[in-house]
Amino acid sequence: MNLKRFFIFLFFGLLIASCNPNLKPSNKANEAAKKARVVKSHEASFADFKTLKARVGVDYQDDKQSRSITMSLRMEKGKHIWMSASLLGFTLAKVHITPDRVQFYEKLNKRYFDGDFRLISDFLGEELDFEQLEKVLMGQAVEPLLNYDYSIAENSYVFRADGAFSKLFRIRPSDFKLSQQAISKPQENSFLMIKYPEYQEVGKITIPQVINIDAKRNQRFSKVNLDFNRVELDEDLSFPFEIPDGYTKIEL
Repeated sequence: MNLKRFFIFLFFGLLIASCNPNLKPSNKANEAAKKARVVKSHEASFADFKTLKARVGVDYQDDKQSRSITMSLRMEKGKHIWMSASLLGFTLAKVHITPDRVQFYEKLNKRYFDGDFRLISDFLGEELDFEQLEKVLMGQAVEPLLNYDYSIAENSYVFRADGAFSKLFRIRPSDFKLSQQAISKPQENSFLMIKYPEYQEVGKITIPQVINIDAKRNQRFSKVNLDFNRVELDEDLSFPFEIPDGYTKIEL
């Protein structure tokens, strides 16, 4: 190979490499991985689907009660998150969330909510919008990561910020999905911690198999474990929701 051809091949090799900013998945974190490439790889891991439905096992616990239920989940990316909770075939509650509205009713106490995202924020102890809630369910960071401090520790790519609000995000090298995201507000005695101990492959996408959520706000504590099963993608779905007559509105 003459010198001219060598430099041509070198030029195109560098060009191709520069046009592929994503890192390759690996079982071991790459000690040389740059922050920007890790962030791009994580963003690229966001599941690409039109619709999703699943059966979700839910274990719930707070400072007053604990229960286990089965929930039907339906999503249309960017438009709808719909959930119907049941026990022994009996519908207990329904939730319908769109980018600008949260609707909920539960049959036991005949109560309903129809409003903004304050219901979600009040439950989790952290303000989240529709896009962020969708990311929580899909194993994605709820905030852009480029401005966070970056390090590699315990075989994870770690992004964090310390201060009045402490924030932590851990990314797995195997698929660039989150293993953990947490937000803590010590002065307000509150925190939200979300862990993703297991993922699953469905078609060509990677989504959580298990999500563990721990939330505390002042003296209120809640813990939710979600187990996703029978996941199906890109089917035609409906999102039926109608608040029954005679229910009492929940005031926040």
